[in-house]
Amino acid sequence: MTKSRLYQALSRVTDIHPGEEIIALLLFLYFFFITTPLTILKPLRDAVFLEYLKSENLPYAYATAILVGFVVAFHSKLQVKISRRLLIISSLILFISTGILFFFLFYSFPQIRKGLSLALWIWVNILTAVLVTQFWITVNDVFNPREAKRMIGFFVSGGILGGISGGLLTGIISKSNTPYGLLLLSAGFLILCVLIVNLVFFRKKKIPIQSKETKGLSEKVGFRDCFFTVAKDHYLRLLASVVAITAVVSTFIDWQYKHIIERSQSVNTNMASFFGFFSAGILILPFFLQLLFTGKLIKRFGIRITLLFFPLILLLCSLGIAIWPVLIFAIFIKGSDKSLSYSINQSSRELLYIPVFPDIKYKAKIFIDMFLSRFAKSIGAILLLALFGMLSLIGVNFDDPGSTKITVIAVSLLSAFLLLIWIFLNLQVTREYISTVKQNIKLKWGRADRTVDEKLDIDYTKLVFDTLESKNRSSVLYALHVFDLLQQEKLTPELKKIIAQKSDEVKLSALGDLFDAEGAAWVPGIEDELDEENLKTDISDIMSMEAYQQVMNLHAEQVMEKSKEAETEKMELAKVISLMNSDSPLVEKLEDLIYDDSSEVSRYAIESAAKLKKKELIPAIIHKLSNPLTKEDAITGLLKYGEAATDILKKYLEDSEKNLEQRKAIVIILSRLCSQSATDVLTTELDKNREDISTEIIDALDRIHSEKPTIHIKIKIIRQTILYLIKKYYKIFLEYNEQKSGRRSDETKESLKISLGISLMNIFKLLGFTYPYEDIVIAYQNIKTGTKHSVAYAIELLDNTMKKDDRDLILPIIEDIPLHDREKLFCQLLKNFPKK
Repeated sequence: MTKSRLYQALSRVTDIHPGEEIIALLLFLYFFFITTPLTILKPLRDAVFLEYLKSENLPYAYATAILVGFVVAFHSKLQVKISRRLLIISSLILFISTGILFFFLFYSFPQIRKGLSLALWIWVNILTAVLVTQFWITVNDVFNPREAKRMIGFFVSGGILGGISGGLLTGIISKSNTPYGLLLLSAGFLILCVLIVNLVFFRKKKIPIQSKETKGLSEKVGFRDCFFTVAKDHYLRLLASVVAITAVVSTFIDWQYKHIIERSQSVNTNMASFFGFFSAGILILPFFLQLLFTGKLIKRFGIRITLLFFPLILLLCSLGIAIWPVLIFAIFIKGSDKSLSYSINQSSRELLYIPVFPDIKYKAKIFIDMFLSRFAKSIGAILLLALFGMLSLIGVNFDDPGSTKITVIAVSLLSAFLLLIWIFLNLQVTREYISTVKQNIKLKWGRADRTVDEKLDIDYTKLVFDTLESKNRSSVLYALHVFDLLQQEKLTPELKKIIAQKSDEVKLSALGDLFDAEGAAWVPGIEDELDEENLKTDISDIMSMEAYQQVMNLHAEQVMEKSKEAETEKMELAKVISLMNSDSPLVEKLEDLIYDDSSEVSRYAIESAAKLKKKELIPAIIHKLSNPLTKEDAITGLLKYGEAATDILKKYLEDSEKNLEQRKAIVIILSRLCSQSATDVLTTELDKNREDISTEIIDALDRIHSEKPTIHIKIKIIRQTILYLIKKYYKIFLEYNEQKSGRRSDETKESLKISLGISLMNIFKLLGFTYPYEDIVIAYQNIKTGTKHSVAYAIELLDNTMKKDDRDLILPIIEDIPLHDREKLFCQLLKNFPKK
């Protein structure tokens, strides 16, 4: 893909991918052209209010924020009837025209400026609420969490740059004693913003944007819908609480700052100019912080830690101003509030909205950002008035300089208390953030082997099928199977009807002579009522008789001397041995029967050996693991030995000279045993990094962990193996992309590609031991088979789940990074790869 000059320029300052440069630049300019007039108007608003109404009336001004609620209700009704683009442009045109009207009124009617100052305050608050919220809704529409994290620092820096520009223009123009001309200047910037918005929506049509989810945005909603959407959702309630308490604290800080400024003789002569230069000055640092570091801070520390920076710094400042309530500290706390609010806090908080489903998100932002944040300022105003009232009751005089310090200190202490609540809520909302991200991705499949084990009794099913199959082979074999069902108490009335159905002619073998006619006659009539307990007792007595043992031993010698034509008789012999005691001399015949060339004979012999649990027969059964025809029967037989077979299985597994298929089958057996000793054996072998069976061992451990997560495993070995596999992945990837000229054969390339897939799968299976298992499984499945949308949320889940060291190594593998950049990053990581 050809990289444009714009991409090359922007990629130097932000983490941007080819094709994203135009929309990112447009959003940068969009935010610039709304924050510039905002920063022009806010100093004018503050200066005019303090000039005509004084700081003691500020709480009443803050309380007027409730009027924004009515605007929000009207705005929500409008968005039902008109498109997003038309709504935004209409809002801009309305603010342009009303701004010009304010300019005319201030110049033409000086006698009403006292009332106009309050109206201007309300108008600027409405403008801020509407335009900024509309901008962030547009951002949320365009980007998924991963894209937003990469680029949010860039286009938000456009807003900060607009704040710097607006502040400087305000400071310079206000010096000429014509501050009301700022209204016309802000209107000019909003006219330019109309052009940018048109370009944003034109470009938005050309890029893929979560089309499936955004369809819900056309749903007809009103203010009540917005309120109940937030009220019913725990995550949104937490987010609303954070926004509300942020607004209350910001109101307290704003009052402290303006109150001290008003009392300061050095700045109250031209407050509009001071407020303008101050706004510009405090945004210079956040501009570079936002442009160069915010995205990196969020990526490095995650949303949880980044969101704590703002309240913690304000907490220190509040305690500081409580100790030293002077102009310098007032400027510092207001500067911290404004600079961090526009940079780190704003960016991090907006990211919290991204995992919310678009239709819900739009309703939530209308209520939280456009109404609640303003309503909370009214709450802050009420708290300030209540505090002032309490202080006046104890004799504090607002006009007395000494009493003023007491008031400032009281407000600072109240702010500190609220900031502690803010920190607690931030921790809660970021914890819920991960749960909300998971709602965007779903588990696509479970372990097939586990599903089969849970839903099917394989041993019982196999016995039933063997019983049915034996009807056409031998009446004795059939009788032995039925007796086996009786012993296991699985011969249900329904099963009796099934196996008693008429079938082909049943053959009578030589072993049938050993049963008397009466004993064999019950088999065809199995559908009749039987005295099952007496029958089991009678057959057991016959089997234990010494005379019967001698006859059977002689018969066994004759059968073993025969060749393949005695297959059925050998099967009968193997089956009948399972009904005898483990110390019977006939048990010695099982080893030869297991090694028999007939897979059917081997199968019956393995079943008998497993039933009798003769440990000396385990090596013979292990031998049969390499034969595809007897592999599953051998696995099933060894599983019936349980823990008794673990030591012998361990010796075979450790011996790399043994047959590979046998060793792989042993890994399967240990995984199905699902015991602590089996886990220890597998973990020890995993630590040896044997390429021939490592994938099987990892899968076996994954199976055990999915079934019994409480089983202890040596995490140190898991961690070491994860590092080994990540390093291996890097090397295979570089090797795979090393030769693009075709010198490598297609088979080699395909082999390397398969190795990459296996390595990634194994990495994630092992991550399931160190992080929540379900989260890792869901993330992996969506990364492998999900849409771009679900892949982004899967990576976001991992980003907020894994520790930093793991994120730094694993995210480069799965992030959407240009090939050349990924190769370069892998080479760098290999050079500094952590040691085990």
